[in-house]
Amino acid sequence: MHSDRIRIEEHRNVYCRHYSACVDVAVRKDWESFTCARCPLMQADKAPGADAYAFNQPSDTGRP
Repeated sequence: MHSDRIRIEEHRNVYCRHYSACVDVAVRKDWESFTCARCPLMQADKAPGADAYAFNQPSDTGRP
């Protein structure tokens, strides 16, 4: 199952802000599949990294 995910992410940008709209079009037009490869927005929205969720937190000086 993991290998299927890798193959999809090679030709689709699931993190794109327009991805759900593209999926809707593909469903309405009864496409078997689609690709984002030629879309100019393919690299616009990338997968979030740890820094997107990290924050500075003061250390707990009450612990030894």
